[in-house]
Order: sequence, then C-alpha cells, then structure tokens
Amino acid sequence: MSPSGFSARAIKGLLIYTEACYEELEQEMLSGKHADYKAAIRHERCQIQKALDELHINEEGKLVKRPK
Repeated sequence: MSPSGFSARAIKGLLIYTEACYEELEQEMLSGKHADYKAAIRHERCQIQKALDELHINEEGKLVKRPK
C-alpha cells in the first residue's frame, strides 16, 4: 500500500488513464477540434468527470459502467 492509502494497482490504473487522456487531447489539438488549448482542457476535464461519474473498477480490476 502506498503512503497515500491507494494500492499500487489503483495508482497504475490512474496513470494509464491519465496518459490516455493526454494522448487523446494532443490528437484533438493537432486536428484542430478545439479553438484553443483552454477550450481543449475544459473539454477534457468534462470527459474525465463524466468517466468518474459513470465508471468504476470492479472486483476483478476491470473498468466497467457503474450499476444504476
């Protein structure tokens, strides 16, 4: 267990997710999808919040939709 209280698996999952978000953001910026970097970051923050609201890691360690 890390000093933060989160397991190493949880931290690794967060890092993988964060990396994927940044890669997607970079591609969207390069494609011109967003007017400027501030708009791109606002969009990505909304996407991350949506994921936090709708997804969770189940007992097997898989990312799945939250039950309603």
